Amino acid sequence: MASLYIYDSAMMVAAVGSVVSAVPECRREPFKRWRLLLPGSFAIVATILLFAFPDVTDLLQVQLWMVVVVSLLLGVVRGALLGMASDHYWKLVRLDRGIDAMVCAIVVLIVAAVQFAIEATTGAENRSESTFEFLMAVVAGFLLGRSIAVWFRAVALHHHDLHE
Repeated sequence: MASLYIYDSAMMVAAVGSVVSAVPECRREPFKRWRLLLPGSFAIVATILLFAFPDVTDLLQVQLWMVVVVSLLLGVVRGALLGMASDHYWKLVRLDRGIDAMVCAIVVLIVAAVQFAIEATTGAENRSESTFEFLMAVVAGFLLGRSIAVWFRAVALHHHDLHE
């Protein structure tokens, strides 16, 4: 029972981290380039924690990882098409329309919160956990692929002065 709350609490912390780290992308203001990796990283950590409880061998489910890979590729495409500017001297970036990171992070947070609420109120494992795992795998994979693609693009773009 204690491990249930530990896994679910850690999953919630990672989901909240994903939402908080996606905020700068929505504001169209310059922020540090390394922060591009945070929303996807936090989301995939929350997904891994969801997969891992109650049995760590659930991480070996090929079907769920295939869903993550396909959605990761879709996120890479989105990241490759996202408009942005990059300041190489100050290592800053500004995204033109980064609202999709926030939407995906909120979906991860909602799924994690519903999973936590179901398991906390019943005191047992959620019977529909596979549905939550699928939804979280799709969204977190997309967000991770987008984060990685945007980070690599920020390094490769032409320099724009963003420091004010």
